[in-house]
Amino acid sequence: MPIDRKHRREMLFGAGAVLFSGIFRLVLEDTVISYHCILALILLTVYLIWLFSSRRRFPQRGMRRLLTASALLMMVWCIVKTIRYEFIPADSFLSRQIWYWYYFPVIMLPLLLLMATFYIGRTDSYELPAASPVAFIPATLLAAGIATNDLHQLAFRFEHGIPNTDDRYSYGPLYYCAIGSMIFCLCGILFKTLRGCTRKQFRRSFVIPAGVTTMAGLYLLLYTNDKNPLLFQRMYEFPDMTCLFFVSFWESLVMTHMLPSNDGHEEFFKASLINAGLADSEMNVVLHGENSPLPDKEQLKEAENGEVIKDGMLLKVQPVKGGYFYWAEDIRELQQINMQLEETRSYLEEENAMLDEAQHLEEGRRRTAEQNKLYDSISRRLKPNFDRLSERLEVLPDDEEGFRNSMKRAAIDAVFIKRCSNLLLLAGSDGYIDSGELALSVGESLGYLELSGIFGNAEIPRGKKLTADTVLLMYELFQAAVENALPALNAVMVTLDFGNGIDYRIELDNEDKPELSAFEKRTALLGGRISAESSDGSCFITFSVKGGGGE
Repeated sequence: MPIDRKHRREMLFGAGAVLFSGIFRLVLEDTVISYHCILALILLTVYLIWLFSSRRRFPQRGMRRLLTASALLMMVWCIVKTIRYEFIPADSFLSRQIWYWYYFPVIMLPLLLLMATFYIGRTDSYELPAASPVAFIPATLLAAGIATNDLHQLAFRFEHGIPNTDDRYSYGPLYYCAIGSMIFCLCGILFKTLRGCTRKQFRRSFVIPAGVTTMAGLYLLLYTNDKNPLLFQRMYEFPDMTCLFFVSFWESLVMTHMLPSNDGHEEFFKASLINAGLADSEMNVVLHGENSPLPDKEQLKEAENGEVIKDGMLLKVQPVKGGYFYWAEDIRELQQINMQLEETRSYLEEENAMLDEAQHLEEGRRRTAEQNKLYDSISRRLKPNFDRLSERLEVLPDDEEGFRNSMKRAAIDAVFIKRCSNLLLLAGSDGYIDSGELALSVGESLGYLELSGIFGNAEIPRGKKLTADTVLLMYELFQAAVENALPALNAVMVTLDFGNGIDYRIELDNEDKPELSAFEKRTALLGGRISAESSDGSCFITFSVKGGGGE
């Protein structure tokens, strides 16, 4: 984004103030006039402007914190330097200590700005890794080592061995470590900057940052030249030049668009094509895009409580700090699509209703067909029993006792037909029948046998799932054994045990064994055995299946 007018004025004022301070010092350096306080005020103004400008222009919170710390460090350095030159004797212990502490900003400033370059090309929410503050530990130790130079003289070695600012001195390893850390950070800043820029940016825009870096490097190389200092060495002292270099380098990145800034957002907003704007707390529009609609206060107040749709435009309002942000969406095409979708929905609802009705009819037809098929199957299976019952009812004795006995026998046949039909219906819905259904069927048959004076008892446990074929076979076997023993039957006992599979026993007080040939094939298909034995005037019928027949 081009540099806006406000930032351009700030840059021109800063450049003019820096140039004036250099000329001012150059003119007054050989006079007895004290100029340090005036120069400090000028430079502090430049640093303060840069501080507020940086906080306004850069979106990343972490970068703003680092640049703020850098600007404050520059201002403290400038103030302390001025106090040393203006109010403290040059040969005092305090003056020498301030001189030592000059190297704290020398070490920290490059490190802070190096860390700030890591935000270039990152999102606004990016934060440095949690371990990044560890980098300040060696820097702090190095600055503390220079500050305690009087104890070891590893940074500055005085000619006569006694710390004295007026004495000649040479540089020690700590000094070169400080300069080395500064050069290392400068190289890191250049590397991170170059890595983030495109080839086109490098060809067109890197001249300005390279020129600023070249001048700073030249000043650093010639810093020890006290005999014949160059013009700009005389204009700016080392602390001032160091601070100005970092400010100039950072601004050169902004000028060449290698470092994006958040400046000029109003111009960007006005030139954008978005249908949005900003309103103050009184709902007065203060900023909006050139092509965006301009709603009135009533519409904005209404949209604050809910969406407003008018002439195909959807208006929304969101409170922000100091006012409201509104935006409008053209939903005319969406409304047309919604109308088409509504027509399609109505058509599909009608189609679905017709399909559901057809499906219900088909399901009813299929269910009726299945029921008819099941009823036909039950009718065919029980046809001999129906025929026998019909014959019995057609020819009834004339005497009362014979009529009563015939009706009792008809009732026994009828309950069998009823209960067998019920079991067949249960078998048609599921492949398994609970043993309790067998107990109910046998129990009801025994109840009708008692009307004929036949004692009966059944011990059949409930809650066991058995295959439908197994239950039907056991009930039909019971009915066949009873019919075979009538009318001489006086007692019948039925037991069912699930101890080791299925053990079904019928005991009759009649030695006549029923014909079991009709059950042998069905028993073999179930994997069981069937037998009938006579002993001591009783008949014992057994049906057993080892380890199976149910679930």
